[in-house]
Amino acid sequence: MAGGYTRRPVTPSEVLLDLSRVMIGLGLAVFVGPDLAALLGRGGGPDPAPPRDGSPPHPKGAEDAGAGRARFVAAGALLVGILLETQVLGSSLPRRHVARAVLLFLLVASLVYAVMVVLPKARYYEDRSRSVDESSRMPWQKRRDAALRKAEGVRILGLVLALVSLVLG
Repeated sequence: MAGGYTRRPVTPSEVLLDLSRVMIGLGLAVFVGPDLAALLGRGGGPDPAPPRDGSPPHPKGAEDAGAGRARFVAAGALLVGILLETQVLGSSLPRRHVARAVLLFLLVASLVYAVMVVLPKARYYEDRSRSVDESSRMPWQKRRDAALRKAEGVRILGLVLALVSLVLG
């Protein structure tokens, strides 16, 4: 075919690089989407009604279990995507991709810190405040509120890291 377009075969390295980009993009969307919607005022809505089973409502700032699971799946997708991108033979990553990989690592580390350190402390303080008498409750609630503020700060840090990663992407 003279002057026609010849199609070259797609290599496995190209497929893996494309797969890594998709995994990174979807993972970042899970991190950025809900927080960005909340910042723009579209994701919040009214406070949920207290549970009917008599258990206390979630403290403000506590993330529901579904969102937490989604973030863990997204964190896994980010890690696998970065590993695919950096391990494909013959790929030379520009510096911005290396910087993005570092930022994504920090994003996942901030998620792990919030979920494994800060939020369990807040739950512990909440449980302690329920188990003591009324006069002793205030210090535990102050500690819980401080832990929840710290979790919110870590969440905002994660949002900033995710946004910068998208820009570098």
